[in-house]
Amino acid sequence: MEAYTTAQSFMAMFSEQRKVSSGLIIRRQDESIETVASRTGKARLLSSSGGLEVVEVSLDKDAHMFIEPPEDSRDETTETFYIVQGSVLCSCNGVDTQLVPGDSITAEAITDAAILTANVNSKLLYITNAPFFHLLSDFTKELMDLAVEVELKDGYTADHCRRLQSLSYATGQQLSLDNSSLYRLNYGAYLHDLGKIKVPIEILQKPAKLDPDEWQIIKQHPTFGKDLLEPTLLKDAGMVVEQHHERFDGSGYPFGLHKDDILIESYIVAVADTYDAMTTDRSYRKALSPEVAFAELNKFAGIHYPSEVVRAFMSAVQIVE
Repeated sequence: MEAYTTAQSFMAMFSEQRKVSSGLIIRRQDESIETVASRTGKARLLSSSGGLEVVEVSLDKDAHMFIEPPEDSRDETTETFYIVQGSVLCSCNGVDTQLVPGDSITAEAITDAAILTANVNSKLLYITNAPFFHLLSDFTKELMDLAVEVELKDGYTADHCRRLQSLSYATGQQLSLDNSSLYRLNYGAYLHDLGKIKVPIEILQKPAKLDPDEWQIIKQHPTFGKDLLEPTLLKDAGMVVEQHHERFDGSGYPFGLHKDDILIESYIVAVADTYDAMTTDRSYRKALSPEVAFAELNKFAGIHYPSEVVRAFMSAVQIVE
């Protein structure tokens, strides 16, 4: 027993010594430099030194991570994902590959987007030579929180953005959109009303009918949102945001685009937004049933929205809800 106690004391002393030794840092399993959490997972920055980041990523079942091609062919970013726990589906170029603990995937100068989807609650070790974590941190803490703040001011619940994201992504899958389109759709849906942050709250919450000048300001919020995303890593989602109030027959805003001038991702967000608005309790009316909302969407299929998008959306709702 004495020998065991002595060994314990030595190991404890050695551990404490390693913690304070120059160049050697120990972090326990619940410690990290910084942690960013969302509703679908968590990222913990374990190390950031010499241009290399090591991040532990926890993904809830059905959550996604996107691997995007670099904008510049000279970009030397390398990303490696090592599966620690669970099971992950890697989709790229129409090929699906199941990854289990011990498997890894490395991306170097890829030309097509890839999507990692957690089959069950999973954990990955992510190693990159790009400043991924702080960009993620800024995005999560600022843009996504800002999007929710806007919806609360506009009379929606905090879940509105998340519901739109889930419904839109599932619709994109029903339409077999490629991975780059799904990436734009995923974030464009969540951030669709981001630009309302620039709309005066007295206009946003005005109980009476808006006058023509106020309505013109409201009609600018899609472009405000695109402008806010332009300097970020999510600028590709900006066009989805800018067009989500455009309509198939040209009756939308801000530009009155019509038919093929509008991204299919924007049509999807428009349908999802309309459905969610109808099936959510608002201050001026109770929520409509899904059946009534479907009937309303069908009424405007081929007028406000492409018929195939409405059909795909209704199929997606059955899957998501």
